[in-house]
Amino acid sequence: MKKLHRYILGEVSGYFLLCLLLLTFLLLLNHTILLTDLVITRGIPMATAGQLLLAILPVLLLVTLPMSALVACILGFSRLSSDSEFTAMMASGMSIYSQLLPVAVLGLISATLSAALMAFSLPWSHQLNTDLRYKILQDQASAFEIREQVFNDSFKGLVIYVRKSSRKNKILRGVLISDSRDPRRTQVIFAEEGVIVRNPTNKRLVLRLVRGTNHKVEAISGGRGKKKAPSKNAPPNPRISLDNNQYQVARFASYDLSLNLTHSFGDGKALRVRLRGLPIGALHKKIATSKPGSVRYNSFLVELHQRFATPFACLALALLGAPLGIQNRRSGHHGGFALSLIVVFAYYVLSSLSEGMGENGAIPAALSAWGPIALLFIVAAWAIRQVNQKGTVDVVGYLAATAGLLPIPSWLHQKSK
Repeated sequence: MKKLHRYILGEVSGYFLLCLLLLTFLLLLNHTILLTDLVITRGIPMATAGQLLLAILPVLLLVTLPMSALVACILGFSRLSSDSEFTAMMASGMSIYSQLLPVAVLGLISATLSAALMAFSLPWSHQLNTDLRYKILQDQASAFEIREQVFNDSFKGLVIYVRKSSRKNKILRGVLISDSRDPRRTQVIFAEEGVIVRNPTNKRLVLRLVRGTNHKVEAISGGRGKKKAPSKNAPPNPRISLDNNQYQVARFASYDLSLNLTHSFGDGKALRVRLRGLPIGALHKKIATSKPGSVRYNSFLVELHQRFATPFACLALALLGAPLGIQNRRSGHHGGFALSLIVVFAYYVLSSLSEGMGENGAIPAALSAWGPIALLFIVAAWAIRQVNQKGTVDVVGYLAATAGLLPIPSWLHQKSK
């Protein structure tokens, strides 16, 4: 039995490592293309791009670990079944439950790796992403040259015009800025001088303007009098009138304008860190400071439960993959891979739907995180029992029977006749 257990473990482990490398590479390819574009078009150093890829890796492994466990068990047992090795082991007295022991070992190993990523790697990835993002913004701000007497629109929602700039001390003179980042409050700023200031504490960049005026047009909820009814011949999208807006002019000695350079060097998806990057202690603090019942509170609570529930998905998918691979003896490796894609897609759709319902408060946070995992274990137990009783799991037959129970519109009956 021990030799057979080692043989099965070696079979599924080989597929597991291959799938882990392949799936991680495919997911990493999208980020690689983005970072390559940043290196070529924006001049980000290769070393910084490599560090970004390293920081993204723990997040991707959390996705590929359960997928690899499922695909490895489906392909491994599909190979054993197609070569009649599964039948031979059953005939020798080795039950399906005994054959699942190596699968459980593989699932526990992947679950342990997932838990370690959750506890240690993700906080490290969060901090590294934050530091690298600020470093890139600093480099971009230092390398960014606002051309003189040209309207620069590199910043989203901002148009900057500079009469003269000094490369030596980075001082901008004769600054004109049009700020339309907030549609309800547009402003035009004139300043004699300006300089980019970095704040290492909160890791933000601001454009500090000196001696200028701020012309602001802000929408107000209600006019001073009754609003006139629009004319029938008026255009569908008339220009905003000052009758329904408030115009203000303010003089300042110093004014700080926040800059968001993320959009200036590309989409920031590769730099953004998901909520899972926060340590568990930080999640507890955010839950304590959030209003119970709010979307923010529910999101933190769901994430806290998912921090402990997600590793069990590796074990559940591994146990589910073994019986699904046994039923796939005729279709071979390609059929097993296609079936694994269907299972993974269904699980992540259900998980995303459950997560959204938990954040909106439609279901409890614990049910949102643990519900899909519990359903996976139930389906895995049912599939294992079917293999133990019938020797196979007729997935296609069950899907056809389920489709037959669905109501068919009358117009389809008429067309079939």
